[in-house]
Amino acid sequence: MGDKLYQHLMDRPVLAHTLGRLQDSEFIEEIVLVVRSEDRERCRDEVLKPFALTKVTGILSGGATRQESVYLGLRFMGRSGDCVAVHDGARPLVSPELIARVVGAGLESGAAVPGIPVKDTLKQVSGTKVAGSVDRAGLVQVQTPQVFWRELIWMAHRRAREEGTMATDDAGLVERTRHPVLVVTGEEENIKLTTAFDFLVARAILDQRARGARSPG
Repeated sequence: MGDKLYQHLMDRPVLAHTLGRLQDSEFIEEIVLVVRSEDRERCRDEVLKPFALTKVTGILSGGATRQESVYLGLRFMGRSGDCVAVHDGARPLVSPELIARVVGAGLESGAAVPGIPVKDTLKQVSGTKVAGSVDRAGLVQVQTPQVFWRELIWMAHRRAREEGTMATDDAGLVERTRHPVLVVTGEEENIKLTTAFDFLVARAILDQRARGARSPG
C-alpha cells in the first residue's frame, strides 16, 4: 500500500490517529517514533505539527528490519521509563482500554501482549496441496502494543544481536530469554492496516464510533 501511514483515514493520516491514541493515554509518558529516513521531515510536517502530538520526543531513522528499528528506538530511550510499549504505526484503532490492560499486565509480569483467538481453519500447505491441518485450540493472533520491562526487552534485543537471531515480533525475542509472556484479551477492532480492504473496515469502525459518541446518553 506504499505510504499507508500518511494516507488519510477520515480527517487525518493513519499515523496521526495512532499517535493520538497513545498521546491521550495516561499510561504513556513518552513516544519515540522510528520511521524511514526519507520520511522524517514528512512525519514532522504532516503528522506531528498539525495535530500537536507533544509526547513525541524523538523521530529516528529506522533500520533494515522491524527488529533493527525497535532496537534503535530502545537505544535512543536509554534508561527512560520502567516499561516500554512497542506499537505498530499501522494500528490506529487501538482503544484506551486495551492500552491500559496491556500496560497493567506488562508492569506486573514483565512481558504482556494482546491476542485474539484464531477463528479460521488453518492448513499446512506443500506447494499447492494441503499437507495437513493445524489444531487452532490454544492459538491466538498477537497484536500490539506489546509491553515489557525496559531492562528485559533491552537485554532480549542485545542478546539477539549478539547471536544473530531474528523474530517476527518483540515477544519472540523475550521468549528466547525464557521469561514468560502473558497474553491479555485483545480487540478485533485493533486491526493492522495492510490492504485497501483494511482501510474500508477502519473507516466503518471510526464512523460507528463517531455515531456512538454523538448519541445522547
